[in-house]
Amino acid sequence: MRYCTNCGAELPEGTQLCRNCGHGVNLAKPSGGAQTVSPPIGLQGNRTGAQQGNAAQGGPAWRQGSGMPPGTPQQAQSGGTSGKTGLLIGCGVLLVIGFFLLVVGGVGYYLYSTDRDEAKSAVPPQQQTQPAAQGKGARQSSAEWNDLVREKDEIDIAIGEIANRANQHLKNYPDFRNAPGLINDARAVLERARKAESRAASLRGADPAGCNALRSLFAVEVHRAQGLYKGMVDSSNGGDYSYGFSEGTTASYAFDQANADFDRLYR
Repeated sequence: MRYCTNCGAELPEGTQLCRNCGHGVNLAKPSGGAQTVSPPIGLQGNRTGAQQGNAAQGGPAWRQGSGMPPGTPQQAQSGGTSGKTGLLIGCGVLLVIGFFLLVVGGVGYYLYSTDRDEAKSAVPPQQQTQPAAQGKGARQSSAEWNDLVREKDEIDIAIGEIANRANQHLKNYPDFRNAPGLINDARAVLERARKAESRAASLRGADPAGCNALRSLFAVEVHRAQGLYKGMVDSSNGGDYSYGFSEGTTASYAFDQANADFDRLYR
């Protein structure tokens, strides 16, 4: 017979673990007056069946509710370390994705800014600084521009004076055969308007829209002076001065409207 070294329970031969307490067994009965503990009557049948089953399987028996036999692997608890590991992995994946999106966004913004700066630098400086000629428009400040604007006003006054002198002459004479001085003055103001138009066409450093408007005004002044000159020359040669004067009058009306718009936008 074998005896449990812990509780002194009597065990059959071949038993390695005590069915009562789960400890190892010994051949000799332990000294010290330890009493043999018999299992409850209600559990004898079940234990006998378990003993027979274990004996048939050739493995050691152990009591249900007692500690696990030596060498028996412990089962991993549910949750615990595996759950924490999964949470850490998920956080790591989210951080990697966030970093990737941040890098992609930064690269995209850099490329967009670079393309925009290159496109802006490709535009000529004249187009970048060109103001819109609307409402009050852009004021010009170059010396040549200011000089041409004054020239436009002076030519306008000179043409008006010649037209008044021509009307006064016709009150005393039927034609311009005896008005060489008046005809020469008309030719002089015509040449002056042509030169001013050429200067306005080659003007640089000012608003292109303003330059075009000023050149157009000089072109109209050329038609005004040319109408006066043509009418007086035709009359001095025995023809009718009214055709030339009519052209000059039409050009004068056009000049008045265009000049008012010019002053509103560019002065």
